[in-house]
Amino acid sequence: MTSRILRATALLLLIGLGGAACGTTQSTVFSSIGESLAPGLTLRAVQVEPAEREEAGIAMAFDAQEAAALVVAVPDDLDFGTDALVCVYLGERPTAGWGLDLQTASLVEGELRILARETRPRGTVEQVVTYPGDCGALNRDGLPPGDLAVRADDTISDEFIVAGEVTVPEPEAAP
Repeated sequence: MTSRILRATALLLLIGLGGAACGTTQSTVFSSIGESLAPGLTLRAVQVEPAEREEAGIAMAFDAQEAAALVVAVPDDLDFGTDALVCVYLGERPTAGWGLDLQTASLVEGELRILARETRPRGTVEQVVTYPGDCGALNRDGLPPGDLAVRADDTISDEFIVAGEVTVPEPEAAP
């Protein structure tokens, strides 16, 4: 009987936390599949391994040379004529088991907001220094040129992960 009550309480708590994570800002600004209400701004997964960064932060690359500083190997299929690479880094962690998965991006009041799922270690984990992060591709046309504030928050807990500022270059003129 006690275990049923505990399970029911845990389920209600999860439902309550899930409802709290879907606050007004998230439900009206972000879609659930990576698309933004801002025209042309979609966060797409890219197959890259983020470079190790000791400090938490957000960085963006608009060409292959900039991208080489953010990831271990720049993917051949990333078209910097239309795409920008955005990477979010959690910084140094003392154990294995940490992870990050970028979910969506949207422009909100002049700020690029990224929702990501941060995973924390569970159970017994190896005591080894790790540098978790994740990267995605954004359509450059959806980004306003100039200095752009960027913020990443967790999709489940709605907790702040990291913030930063990037400079988006002016679009290149068509020949």
